[in-house]
Amino acid sequence: MADLYQIILVANNVNRLAKFYRDALGFAITYPESSTDLSKESWVTLDSGSCQIAIHGGGEVRTSGSVILSIKVDDLEFAAFDLKEKGFDVEPIYEVAPGVKSAKLRDPEGNRLSLEQIS
Repeated sequence: MADLYQIILVANNVNRLAKFYRDALGFAITYPESSTDLSKESWVTLDSGSCQIAIHGGGEVRTSGSVILSIKVDDLEFAAFDLKEKGFDVEPIYEVAPGVKSAKLRDPEGNRLSLEQIS
């Protein structure tokens, strides 16, 4: 069976998007090895668990697609509050299914995200 190992997000501003996933969501940068200055990078990868996120600075950026990145969090209320404090527009928390709460937002490039807490 095949395994999904990487999601590639095309970005106009690799530095800004990589910092969002690193600083706002807490994913560790795995490439480049020195992640202090990302302003000249066109390819950055982040460890997001079983599948890595790659940010690519080439190609056509589209924000109207049907893809939503679903990110599991332990404490949805805290995660939503923390992102709001960092200036991101997080929609109100709601129950999407029994035992699953969600809050939607967009990353700096307009990609749709769903923060989810499963009880």
